[in-house]
Amino acid sequence: MSLVGKYTNDDSGAVLEIAEANNANGQGKGNFILGEINIPVSIHYHFVASGFKGTTLVLSGFQDDPNHYVGIAGATDTTSGENGIRLSGGVAVENIVIPFSGSFKKFKV
Repeated sequence: MSLVGKYTNDDSGAVLEIAEANNANGQGKGNFILGEINIPVSIHYHFVASGFKGTTLVLSGFQDDPNHYVGIAGATDTTSGENGIRLSGGVAVENIVIPFSGSFKKFKV
């Protein structure tokens, strides 16, 4: 199963797009989008119980000029993200921090 996909948060309108997820080494890449801010992120995770249960994740990313930074911690109870990913973090934009928290639902094609 793969975490690759598009996840959306109804409350904030934020989007997490996971473009790559390597279950063997727990590394991934994607983008975090909040309004007009689009920040590339690196993802680190490892599934528990030899890949049969969910995982915790950490995501971080930045974009310079203008300076936009994001730090996120999260968890999912499946190996596919089909039940969504619960995320909490913040986006630092210039001189403010925009916090967010909640369930990000996986967009189904």
